[in-house]
Amino acid sequence: MDGYLGIVRASTPELQRLVNDINIKRRAVYAERAQQSNATLAEYSISAGCQLVLKTFAGEKYQAPDGSWRTRTSAPLIRDPRCS
Repeated sequence: MDGYLGIVRASTPELQRLVNDINIKRRAVYAERAQQSNATLAEYSISAGCQLVLKTFAGEKYQAPDGSWRTRTSAPLIRDPRCS
């Protein structure tokens, strides 16, 4: 929900390194785009998270605003109230 990858199930050191690497790269992009948009990093990452959740497919996991992991179905997504 915050624009960064998370690990839903049991992790391994290799998986954690991969997720950390992707998130470091995302943070760099978000920081640059936030500056260009006159937004904070937090505002921009939440906005990106809102868009990424919309792009999930049935069967994929996404994080709900309460922190729980949900499986995408045909039911409406449970999105952060800050999403427009």
